[in-house]
Amino acid sequence: MRRMWKWEGDSRDELRIKVFCDESGSPKEGWIYFAILFVPEKIESSILQDLLNKRCDNKERIGNWGECNLQCQYHKGNNTEVHFEQVKRTKGMHRYFVASRWVDYFLEEVDKIFLYILGIDLNKLDKSYFGNEQIEDNIYNRFFRTVILKASKSFFAKRKYKKITITEIIHDKSRSKESHFYFNWHSIFFINLNDSRVNVASMKIKFLDSDHRKMEGHYSYSNFLQFTDLILGCTRNCLDYTSCDELKRKLSIKALDLIKRLIDKPGNINSSYRYVNRLKIDFFPKHDIRGMDENSLLYELRRWDSFYTKRDLSILHRKQGLLF
Repeated sequence: MRRMWKWEGDSRDELRIKVFCDESGSPKEGWIYFAILFVPEKIESSILQDLLNKRCDNKERIGNWGECNLQCQYHKGNNTEVHFEQVKRTKGMHRYFVASRWVDYFLEEVDKIFLYILGIDLNKLDKSYFGNEQIEDNIYNRFFRTVILKASKSFFAKRKYKKITITEIIHDKSRSKESHFYFNWHSIFFINLNDSRVNVASMKIKFLDSDHRKMEGHYSYSNFLQFTDLILGCTRNCLDYTSCDELKRKLSIKALDLIKRLIDKPGNINSSYRYVNRLKIDFFPKHDIRGMDENSLLYELRRWDSFYTKRDLSILHRKQGLLF
């Protein structure tokens, strides 16, 4: 039975969404990750207010976060940038507590959050296909359009919308991405040229600082970038366990059950998290085909059978006693 989102209504002419993007990597393990958060414009303000309200740890708060007196003893501490790599005791505990409440929101909200993560195994890629300079940026550019199209269709195309319009693509600031000759426009050009149902209205990717307090940031968009970064950081740490920092480990373990289910049972329509057609984690490539005969049937089969979901979660095996 097709799922009806609470906010969706009856119109199927057009779905308008904004896309928020972040990346992260585990250089020693040879992985890079993309995270794409899809925010339907109908519920954009609702999701933002949810995230802002989760910033607050004042148990006596009445009304929405931000409407309190700015002299409120909780406001200054909670009004911080939530960045997974910056969650540590030396940076103060407010950032951790906001991040923890945001992870709770990710686990509990089953109608509004649409998130896709793709991990690229650089150890299996033939890097000669991606040029001699800015190789990782070229890889990112090549898969960026694939990620947007794959996730858009997985989450929304089956819902009988005549048209899916991506009004804006917002990316966390990245000097290498902003200076890349192709990245800022090529994925948009490719999507608009090759897909009749998915259209990108803006001609260029918008780069913003993820800190909503800075001039280069944006009050609402930067909060979405922070949320994307946080969930991507938890996911990467569960997979690669690149940080055994106590606070990062706590956040990762809090998200572990859902992340494990997305990897082990991505099609479980009976999950209490209701993640099918809403949350997805993929990896690429499944096979290492470097050196294989490109004219062979096995090469063709492995080339097309390239996306997969099941992977070992390193956080389950390193210093396992700490988990309990």
